[in-house]
Amino acid sequence: MGVTVETYFFNGNGRVPNSRLPLLVYRNVIVWSAVQMEDRQRSNYWNPTWHSPIGFYPQHHFHSQAHELIAIIRGEACGLFGGHDGREVLLRKGDVVAIPSGVGHFGVSITDDLLVTGSFPAGFGVLDFRLGHPDEYYELAETSRLVPIPAFDPFFGPGGPLPALWNDADRGKPVPAKHTV
Repeated sequence: MGVTVETYFFNGNGRVPNSRLPLLVYRNVIVWSAVQMEDRQRSNYWNPTWHSPIGFYPQHHFHSQAHELIAIIRGEACGLFGGHDGREVLLRKGDVVAIPSGVGHFGVSITDDLLVTGSFPAGFGVLDFRLGHPDEYYELAETSRLVPIPAFDPFFGPGGPLPALWNDADRGKPVPAKHTV
């Protein structure tokens, strides 16, 4: 298929725990209709649970109890990942970002035609919506660290890049900045 997966690492900053696992950006992975894409995710144990024309929540936040997947169905969105001192990443139609538990994300800008779909691994969802209060930092960093790595990539199944890259990072193995599927 020739899909490129970019990896980004973010360190904790006293407010946002971030993760030992890299944020993954799949470029041009969605080559199916939105319905087919969601069916493919479901068959790989990722459940689409929300749709939005406004993109990422427009405030720095993270989830300490679940990994999240955001797919750009149409339009463009620029997100800031890793907290206030993180990195901006532009996502276009067909791109998907896999956000490990604990990694901060924030919507910087969107196009008027934006539509995104959000998904979570089976059995998980947004149970918490954290804004990065310093008094919760250590507790939520530990909670985030304990969220299991999914066995299935949302698009390529058990042999896909998400479980491979996240398991390598978890074991302290080098993870490439770009990976081609």
